[in-house]
Amino acid sequence: MEVVIALVVVIGATTVILSLGRFAQRAPFSVSGLEYVNTQSKYQALLLGVAMLALLVTYCLNETILSAYLAPGNIAAPAKGVSWLGISEGESWRSLGASLSIFITLATSIFVYLQLRKSVGNPKQLVPYLPWVFLFALTNSFSEEVVFRLGVIVPLVGSVDADHILLISAAVFGVSHLRGMPNGIGGALMAGLLGWLLAKSVVETNGIFWAWFIHFLQDVVIFSAFVMAAANTALAKDTPKAAYPSGLR
Repeated sequence: MEVVIALVVVIGATTVILSLGRFAQRAPFSVSGLEYVNTQSKYQALLLGVAMLALLVTYCLNETILSAYLAPGNIAAPAKGVSWLGISEGESWRSLGASLSIFITLATSIFVYLQLRKSVGNPKQLVPYLPWVFLFALTNSFSEEVVFRLGVIVPLVGSVDADHILLISAAVFGVSHLRGMPNGIGGALMAGLLGWLLAKSVVETNGIFWAWFIHFLQDVVIFSAFVMAAANTALAKDTPKAAYPSGLR
């Protein structure tokens, strides 16, 4: 029964999340001269609303466990070994989390660069929008951790084997990224592996710190790339062709 409830909550939230983009584009208010920032700010507001509803449902299912997992947890808790990932039995999550933060962020940066390298312009275009990038990364990572980690773990912990919980979280997170960033089959597999690792961190540290922090870093990379691409596109539209030095267009 717990599995069914968790899947209903997460699949329902995922279905709504995949539809939010259309509503964000129709909302009338504007917060920036860059259209991407306008649309994304509306999307994040809607996404946060979905996360709050998921949080409310999860709270009703298991208030005690949710309250515990919403805390940072023991960020130096011993990890369960995973030989194929080079994770040693009993390794501290303090060092493991730091290492994963670096390597996963590097992998995300490479993947995003390969997908958007033709669209991204001068990094200086990003500077005015950095506050938006960090805000979007903060809200997006929190909302997705609430839905895809806590929404799975809280109803199932204690009733379902931990290994199965990690796989469920990985599966729903991967599927949700078939149309996200990273996208496609490769992106879904990457997101699935990330979801598995983040769920592992929540279960083993009894807290959300490492999952939220690592997820936040990935979103900083992704939103930075999208904002630079959007700013570059806007600049290309506003600048006459003759104003570009030879070879830039």
